[in-house]
Amino acid sequence: MDELMISTMQMNGSMVVTVRGELDIVGKPLLCTRIDDALRTGDGPLVIDLSGVSFIDAQGLSALMVSRRHATELNRSLMLAGVSAAVRRLLQLTKLEDSFAMMPSPDTVSPPDARDLFVRMQ
Repeated sequence: MDELMISTMQMNGSMVVTVRGELDIVGKPLLCTRIDDALRTGDGPLVIDLSGVSFIDAQGLSALMVSRRHATELNRSLMLAGVSAAVRRLLQLTKLEDSFAMMPSPDTVSPPDARDLFVRMQ
């Protein structure tokens, strides 16, 4: 079992939340809290880096959806980065792939790009 580890940092004008390990029912509250904190601090786009996620279940997916809704309520853009084939497959199976803007890595978006993505997703 990979312990969930979450870190937050500023990068290229974005707040990046990096998630490592297993994202499941045990880690959902921690992830939601850390993302809420990141949304409340700063005003740029929020990028969730999932490149280190080794497992995600329905509760992990729920945490991402709750965070997306919260970002929308705060008029903030939220994007996923480093989405593995397994995570992308879960998003496809649940018909949620189009609910998130996605990029290869957190350093591939600039603030103007993020604003454009936010407007297109609403």
